[in-house]
Amino acid sequence: MHLIGELHLGGHDEEISEAGQKLLIDTHGAPVIDPVWELYQGVIAKTGPLPTLIEWDTDVPEWDTLYHDVTRAAQIMTPQRAVA
Repeated sequence: MHLIGELHLGGHDEEISEAGQKLLIDTHGAPVIDPVWELYQGVIAKTGPLPTLIEWDTDVPEWDTLYHDVTRAAQIMTPQRAVA
């Protein structure tokens, strides 16, 4: 896991291809969805904390939303200690 320098999380748009298949387009203009957060949590569980970038290139939300995402990532990276 020492080869991972940084993780990027970003939102996507859903479209339908001409063949009728669902396409997920990485736009960095929508919230990170729960399945992506779950993948992120699994990676962090295996690697330990890693530098993480939550990408918003378009439709940047209000500060509260940005802060919530940063807090969520920080909570995932901080191991919970058992209370004795």
